[in-house]
Amino acid sequence: MRWLGILLGAVSLLLAGNSLALRLREETAQLRKVQQLLVRVRREIDVRRLPTGVLLRELADDPDYAEFPFLRETSRRFTGVSPPAAIWTEELARWKGLKRFPESREILKELGGILGSADGESQAAALLLLEERLNRLLAAAEEKSAADGRLCRSLGALAGLLLAVLAI
Repeated sequence: MRWLGILLGAVSLLLAGNSLALRLREETAQLRKVQQLLVRVRREIDVRRLPTGVLLRELADDPDYAEFPFLRETSRRFTGVSPPAAIWTEELARWKGLKRFPESREILKELGGILGSADGESQAAALLLLEERLNRLLAAAEEKSAADGRLCRSLGALAGLLLAVLAI
């Protein structure tokens, strides 16, 4: 019975390390989703020249962006009377995602500030600059996530082995 307890304790610590590594990968994947959102918004404004209200409705209805509930709420609240940036900022503040990457939240806030703020060409140019900034942030986040993930998995395995050795 004692051996079973030692084995279960060691395995649980190993799984805890793997769970933390998985969470880091999920946050980085969400950051990639922000990148896809930014690219799509730029394309829709630059190529299709969609009005802001239509663009917000399309983004809100797209299942690819369901993990961004602030899009749905911004689309629902946008009537064309108040600027979309104010609504976007309020809804983004309510959203709890990407806490580990405050820079990406700032990029999302700037994205909302760009929407409907100028003519299509100016918006597309501003979004291109924002996209370049996000690409650099994403590359750094992926490197950090990979390194931290390896660290979590290694610490989980090491803690499991340490528990087994101490219990014997």
